[in-house]
Amino acid sequence: MPKLEMDGPFDLKDGIIDQEVDKDMISNFALGCMDKDGKFVVKAIGRSDKDLNMEIKSAKRRFSGGLLGQMFGNNKLDKFKFSLAANADSAYQVEACAFENFGGPKNLINKKPPTPP
Repeated sequence: MPKLEMDGPFDLKDGIIDQEVDKDMISNFALGCMDKDGKFVVKAIGRSDKDLNMEIKSAKRRFSGGLLGQMFGNNKLDKFKFSLAANADSAYQVEACAFENFGGPKNLINKKPPTPP
């Protein structure tokens, strides 16, 4: 099973995101939930080339499916992880690798492969 070398998981709430994540960060992130065994389940992979705080909040809205999607869908997102990157190119490499390692469009909510910076 693939592993993420990321900090977290943290609750996917705006206040927690503000507390844990600086705005000016080039980083990678994963959104997901905890399974019954307490393991983080990756549902979406992403990166930020400029502002990780804003990007996580944007991805949360994009992938949650609104209130009805959260209540009745299988895309429960309530946790996130993240890791810093040296630059946008290295963040892209980590994102592309994680996207493939976690099953790409077959297993993730985000169906399109990452695009280079």
